[in-house]
Amino acid sequence: MKKILHVDNSSFVRKIIKNIAIEKGLQFDETNSQNEAMEILKLGDVDLIITGLELADSSGEDFITNLKKSVNSRIPVIAVTSNDSLEAREALFDLGVVDYILKSELSQNRLDKYFDIFLNEDGFTLDLQARKIAVLDDSKVALMTIRSIFELNNIRNVQYFQNPAELLASKDDFSIYLVDLILPEISGEEVVMNLRKREGDKVIIAISGIRSYKSMSQILLFGADDYIMKPFDVNLFLARMKNCVRMLSLMKELRETKEELKKLKG
Repeated sequence: MKKILHVDNSSFVRKIIKNIAIEKGLQFDETNSQNEAMEILKLGDVDLIITGLELADSSGEDFITNLKKSVNSRIPVIAVTSNDSLEAREALFDLGVVDYILKSELSQNRLDKYFDIFLNEDGFTLDLQARKIAVLDDSKVALMTIRSIFELNNIRNVQYFQNPAELLASKDDFSIYLVDLILPEISGEEVVMNLRKREGDKVIIAISGIRSYKSMSQILLFGADDYIMKPFDVNLFLARMKNCVRMLSLMKELRETKEELKKLKG
């Protein structure tokens, strides 16, 4: 059974999240203290940490910082905050949280989405976890958003690029590419064309806030396999990524079938 640790000085917030987590069939442990949280982490496996930014003995930021330096650094962390400024979001992502929940949006519907993602490790998700993925976007916030979706699903074999030249120069063997269309120096279309020329059997997905069917059809003609619009809908994003795994599996089957036919003919 999956286990959640909730660290927050507010007993009211802890009660809300506890009730929803238990209703979902999750184990739940709670504390209002960083020191107690660290002791709980020593006792057994915790799969997800939710933390407020005000604790009894420290700040949530200090707790996250210390957590990321510990043996438990790989446990995904979701922060609960009342501050929705761009600066606050960037600061939290820089600390290493996978996402944040606004206190004003602390509802069962919102938490249900997180817990559904957290509980759902189907075969395609497990396959995605094994794939090597490259993400190219010059927006730090966009990269952090994608990282939060991936890390919440334990998809960690990912490299993030802000500069298109760095991605094109990379010698790493990626299975899936996510490429923003609006980039500095080199356009997303050009990046997609270059990748397609050298990566014929890999999946390339264009990402953009441009809601234009003309742009979508054009980038597909340039070699992209799919197109995901910003801002990202988490469920749709994951569905598209899982579809990529299906495409990769089909490509592999086609290659193997062709090789077998060649052997039979030869």
